[in-house]
Amino acid sequence: EKSRYETSLNLTTKRFLELLSQSPDGVVDLNWAAEVLKVQKRRIYDITNVLEGIQLITKKSKNNIQWLGSQATVGAPSRHRLLEKDLRELQAAERQLDDLIQTCTVQLRLLTEDPANQQYPLHACVCSLTCSTAAYVTCQDLRSIVDPAEQMVMVIKAPPETQLQVSDPSEAFQVSVRSTQGPIDVFLC
Repeated sequence: EKSRYETSLNLTTKRFLELLSQSPDGVVDLNWAAEVLKVQKRRIYDITNVLEGIQLITKKSKNNIQWLGSQATVGAPSRHRLLEKDLRELQAAERQLDDLIQTCTVQLRLLTEDPANQQYPLHACVCSLTCSTAAYVTCQDLRSIVDPAEQMVMVIKAPPETQLQVSDPSEAFQVSVRSTQGPIDVFLC
C-alpha cells in the first residue's frame, strides 16, 4: 500500500507537471496521465480544475488539456534541480582552477627564487596576466618548441610599464605595444 505522501495531491501535481513539461506541444490526455501516474482520474481533475482556475491550462477537448504558461514554468522543479547540479559542478571546477592557480603561483615563486636560476637576467613585464618577472629564454629555445608552419612567436623587449594589447582573434588579430619609458624591440622567431 502506498504511503500518504505518495498519494498526496502535492506529489501528484508535481508529477503531472513533469508530464506536461515532456509534452512537446503542451497537450496531455487526462486518461493517459491517470494511467501513467497510477492515480484515480478524479485526482487529475482536482489538479486540472485548479490549473484551469488560475489560467495555466485550457481544455482542448473532453479529455485533453493544453498548457498556457511558459515552457520554463511547467518544468520549473526539474529545471531547478538541473541548475543546482550545474552550479555544484561549476563550483567544483572553480575550486579546481583556484587550486591550479595556487600551485602555479608557488611553483613560479620557487623557480624565480632558486639560486640556480639567478644567473639568468629577470626582466619586468606587463601582460594580460600581470606577472612580476620573465625568465631568460634563448632563440634556440623558441625554435625548438615552435612549428613555424603553424605558429609565430614574437619576443618583445620593452621597459617597465609597457602596455600590451591583443585584439579578439575572431575579429582581426592585432597586437599593440605602447611605452612611454623607452624603446621597444620586437623579434619574430
